[in-house]
Amino acid sequence: MGVGGCSMMVCDKSEEVSVYDMPSVHRIGDMADVDVLEDMASLPGKLESPAFQRMTSLVYIERSGLGPFSSGASTTDAASSFKSERSSTRAKTIQMVQTPGQGVLALRAESLDKEKLSAFKDRLHAAGIDITAWGYGGSKSVEHLFWETYEQKGCIVIGESPMMKRVTRLVKVKLVAEIFGVDHTLFSRMQFMYDGQTVERRQVPLRKLTWDRPEDEISISGSELSAEDCPYTEDWKFAYKKTLEERLGLSQAWQTQHLIEDTDAYKFSVEDNVTSDGYPGLNTLYCIHEIQLRVREPEHSGVKLIGLPEGQEFATAEGDFNFNGQECDQGHAIGTQLNIWTWERSTTVAPLTRRAGSKSFSIKSSSGTLVVPPSATAPSTLMKPLDTNRLIQRVPLPTLSAKGLGGMRMRLQAHPEKHPPSTVLWACMQTVSTDWAKAKRIASRITDPKYGLKEFNSDLSAFPELNLYLLDSDPSQMGSGSMEGTQTTGVISSGRTVGDEFQRTIGAFYAIYWLMRLDTDGQDGFSNGVDEEWNPIKLTESDDLRVTQGEKRLNFHKNAQWSFFQKLLMDAGLLEGKKGTGLFKSATKIQVCQKRLLSLLALTAVHDIMKMNMILPEVQKQHTKYNGYGPGDTIGDHDHALSYVMEYFPELLPSFRDLDESERRSVLFTQCNLCFNHGWFVQAEAPPGAIFTKFREALIRDHKNQIDSQDVALYFVHWLTDLAGAEPTPLAGCEKFVTKFPLPVLNSFLRSFEFVEKIAAQTETQVMEEYLQMRWTENVPSMGPVPIGDCAIAKMRLLCMAQMTALTVLKEFDSLGDEDRETLSSEMARSGCVGQCFSAQLMPKDSASRLEGPAFLVYYGP
Repeated sequence: MGVGGCSMMVCDKSEEVSVYDMPSVHRIGDMADVDVLEDMASLPGKLESPAFQRMTSLVYIERSGLGPFSSGASTTDAASSFKSERSSTRAKTIQMVQTPGQGVLALRAESLDKEKLSAFKDRLHAAGIDITAWGYGGSKSVEHLFWETYEQKGCIVIGESPMMKRVTRLVKVKLVAEIFGVDHTLFSRMQFMYDGQTVERRQVPLRKLTWDRPEDEISISGSELSAEDCPYTEDWKFAYKKTLEERLGLSQAWQTQHLIEDTDAYKFSVEDNVTSDGYPGLNTLYCIHEIQLRVREPEHSGVKLIGLPEGQEFATAEGDFNFNGQECDQGHAIGTQLNIWTWERSTTVAPLTRRAGSKSFSIKSSSGTLVVPPSATAPSTLMKPLDTNRLIQRVPLPTLSAKGLGGMRMRLQAHPEKHPPSTVLWACMQTVSTDWAKAKRIASRITDPKYGLKEFNSDLSAFPELNLYLLDSDPSQMGSGSMEGTQTTGVISSGRTVGDEFQRTIGAFYAIYWLMRLDTDGQDGFSNGVDEEWNPIKLTESDDLRVTQGEKRLNFHKNAQWSFFQKLLMDAGLLEGKKGTGLFKSATKIQVCQKRLLSLLALTAVHDIMKMNMILPEVQKQHTKYNGYGPGDTIGDHDHALSYVMEYFPELLPSFRDLDESERRSVLFTQCNLCFNHGWFVQAEAPPGAIFTKFREALIRDHKNQIDSQDVALYFVHWLTDLAGAEPTPLAGCEKFVTKFPLPVLNSFLRSFEFVEKIAAQTETQVMEEYLQMRWTENVPSMGPVPIGDCAIAKMRLLCMAQMTALTVLKEFDSLGDEDRETLSSEMARSGCVGQCFSAQLMPKDSASRLEGPAFLVYYGP
């Protein structure tokens, strides 16, 4: 169990921001500090969902060890200490639910019956229990035990010296959900206690069963205290539903709709004479009912409140938890606390051994020996501890300080007049600048083996546009209310959450980082992601618990055409080959073009910012029309919106503004709508005209022939890295390509890029012809020499469309009647471009002499 200080910020949509520092609680044991938090007044907003009582947003900043959680003891109070393997400061923004908790029972220490409390202390003292150290170092106070015994009725204290013992009966709920195809279990990993201590431990939702009778009416000599069905407490079968209601705010109606019980997983166990970390010197008898529930549909919108479907962290405040408690005389009430909940990947659970119709249970004594009571028919096989490796590999959101938020609000209030093209964008970016020294450090060190991902991630703060991902989508909140930076409540134009867009952008940055390092650790990082130390995972076995879908990752690492990736980087000017000198004249050294890389990094920083609705620009009257939007219209398409700002208001995007003119032109080209269907080209489904005409028009008309093949290659690098980061789990590698994209298709796309780049200098038909010949030559199995004659173009297109069944399709083509084969040969050889045709030796002479249309487009050729 770790304890430390904490800081928190509760975001509210109705109150002005108030900021203060909570005094840090002293560090205890090996647990690192949890630092200062700010508090922004919380909003008790009633939501329509029956599961919630209150919901706000919580921003907390913790400095803690990120090593594995301790498996510890299995009880609620006896959580073992662990030593952090590394220390890190993390800022997180999560949704927070106000739950019923033990609110009706919560009492302040001064409200307890002082006479009974004094007698209780005397009783403990007479039993030889030293309570002077209670309430410090992670232990609970004597007032808490008194409250737990006589107010909450969650335990009884039986016996006298030297046999005094605390008895508590628990119901634990293991809540399981499938996330990305893998079972995960919900744990509270951190609890902010009423007395100001912060406890870091791994705990499933649990609840103490209420004792129905006073201690003097309970027989302590019989076996009823440790019986599975105890006559002295409430029925555990009903209590587990209260557990989720009180701990997570999930109503019983919500539970019925979204959860299903795994009756085979039920387990009852008894742990006797357990030394309690909560109450040192007072041993405890635990009787534990363990229930397993599964979320029916993790993708259902109704379960978003518990962090699904992606396994995001969330918080619950039990009872009337007072965020100002450490600043006021009243403090917190006993029975209130704040929990940080997280989803952890589950390992395979060993099957329980039991007879048909019997329930499994075990008893663990202080000696560790299994003792089976006479009524038992068979002991259970204990469940294996859950794997502590996390699947949801997300990075912390950037956190604007309260001072920064206040300054933004002050600028808006001081200048209420509109600022073109977006008042909020102007307020955010008016006085900021890019840290080019830090950005250039990225460019100069990105291939350095000693320049790790963690340092790269830190250096990304050079780009101020990343802070825009904190913006809420409702511009009405900027002037008078709070501005939320949350990954769960801010909805953006694509229907995704603000936090997810930040994760995707960071994923694109990481893809750049890995691709620039393919000769060192880039292939491992791209395929497998990183471990807890931010080191790339070297995968050798498919069942490695550090990753999911290990077999796919191994296959990708082995069979991806890494040389195609590197060639694309060189074609885009990101990597350059430099000839050696002296004795090494014949050697070519690959090095980074720092200027070009900075352009790609700047583009990645700004690419998706216009998905934040509140900064979308309005078309100004002097610009008349812009991509179909008229003066006064808000540009809703985020790509057009970004292009508009780049063209007419570059000063609002410092990372773009400071590039030189040629690099700005290259970056702006990546935002244009090329109407290019890459699938049509790769699979030769369409003729050259349908594929490339709009592309060529954009180069000639919109960019005045100032775009060359290197700029086209940069367009595809950006497309590639943007898609590589499409899953909001950047620390898990480029999962979109590695686990969800057909590798043969990706390799085909990579191979095709160098041909598409040629469109800047060649005609549509020339590019297509060269591509078709390459596909025929490199096909596996070999197809022999490139065909010539009337059927050549038709055969080469059919080979691309048929893919793995090409031999069969081409054989059937040859067996067609003359008329049908001639018709296909003629039609499939038409270019669809005015005045263009394929080489005469590859198509029917009649088609070459009469350039007519229309041409075939075989959609979804495969």
